[in-house]
Amino acid sequence: MIRKILIFAIVFPSFLPLWAEKPKYQYFGKAYDLSTGKYIYSDNHKEYYNNGKHIYSDIQYKDAEGKVFGTKHIEFDKNAEVPTFKTEDFRDGYIEGADVKGRSVRLFSKRKKEDPLSEKTYTPKTPAVMDGGFDYFVRNNWEPLSKGERLSFHFLAPIQLDDYKFAAEKIRDGEWKGRPALYLRLEVDNFLLKQVVKPFLLVYDVQTRRILQFEGLSNINDENGKSLKVKIVYDYPKEVLEP
Repeated sequence: MIRKILIFAIVFPSFLPLWAEKPKYQYFGKAYDLSTGKYIYSDNHKEYYNNGKHIYSDIQYKDAEGKVFGTKHIEFDKNAEVPTFKTEDFRDGYIEGADVKGRSVRLFSKRKKEDPLSEKTYTPKTPAVMDGGFDYFVRNNWEPLSKGERLSFHFLAPIQLDDYKFAAEKIRDGEWKGRPALYLRLEVDNFLLKQVVKPFLLVYDVQTRRILQFEGLSNINDENGKSLKVKIVYDYPKEVLEP
């Protein structure tokens, strides 16, 4: 039911913003099957900035052979934690996204090419988080999270045309490939749903507050239309981790 809610995904094209012609940063994440360790796909990010502010990102999803099968476009300029975005999977026509205007959000989605587009416009409860906006939620709440405070929020899920109560909290402080890191758990903040939806595990770099690793349900489907269970490891250029 909630299999489409998360991932530290972050991209696809529509809207055609005009703020920048060249990305400031480019990096990628490699996704591996959580059970077998098999390499499945990559998400390839381009971040665009204006006057030092992250305005939007475009992401391409590529299979293990390097073929592009999906895209995302996500805009952070108006609301970084609840961004406007659109995701498309070219293989089956899956679409998921949201248009954000002030506090109002239009969620839209369809699972297959032949399906009609479902949509819903409403004002979500606060605090609210959606899609790649979770990274900004972590950055904006770094101090309480790093001190061990458990933070609850409403995670918007366009594929369900709804939102769900989630909570994030620290697992431990540690290292990740020699870098100081903050280990977090993200889970459904509901006793019954918690029994069937496993937590997402995330690792963030202390210096840059960038995500380094993600474990859990992906927003990318397998050949049967079910979300993959993956570990995504992110690879950044030197200028990103040592700004």
